[in-house]
Amino acid sequence: MTKKIPLPSLKRLPKYYSIVCEYYKEGKEYIKSSEISKKLDIDETQVRKDIALLNCAGKPKVGFNINELKRYLEEFLDINNMKDSFLIGTGNLGLAIAKYNGFEKYGLNITALFDTDPHKIGLKVGEKEIFHVSKFPDLAQRMRVKIIILAVPREEAQKMADIAVKAGAKAIWNFAPANIDVPKDVLVINQDLATDFMVLWLQLHNKDLSI
Repeated sequence: MTKKIPLPSLKRLPKYYSIVCEYYKEGKEYIKSSEISKKLDIDETQVRKDIALLNCAGKPKVGFNINELKRYLEEFLDINNMKDSFLIGTGNLGLAIAKYNGFEKYGLNITALFDTDPHKIGLKVGEKEIFHVSKFPDLAQRMRVKIIILAVPREEAQKMADIAVKAGAKAIWNFAPANIDVPKDVLVINQDLATDFMVLWLQLHNKDLSI
């Protein structure tokens, strides 16, 4: 990505990319902003504004060329530049993340796994080996890995985040059900599955009440 854009737009662009890839696989030549807006339930004008940030122009009444828009999105989102990452925590959630092969489509490559359970050390998940977390600092520095995925219990989250930051981590994707304290120059995205479920339930509950 070579251009700074507003965070809300940045969050939408990968969703546009997913839709564009669907159309590409189906062999379609063009896609309209109205089709994207309908699939994502957002304003069509906003879709056009977001795509305008890519300097990709569509054709009136026809839409955007699929191949061209796909190429612009891949370049803008730096899709084809693989980003190595480490995953700390190989419980059920961590293993599910490690086994998911859809990340590579977006340029994320999980190269190694870490845990504190001696029974797991040395095992492999696919081609990824599980190392003891004590090996993390040396490997992270040697491989210059800056992106860390945390999938540890709540009580371990801050300790593991501290280890990651000291080893040079600059971005943490946090699946632990806890807020972590990091320096201002370290980016954190919290993925709280339980909270997301509650929001889903409350939205459904409120929807039922309005019927």
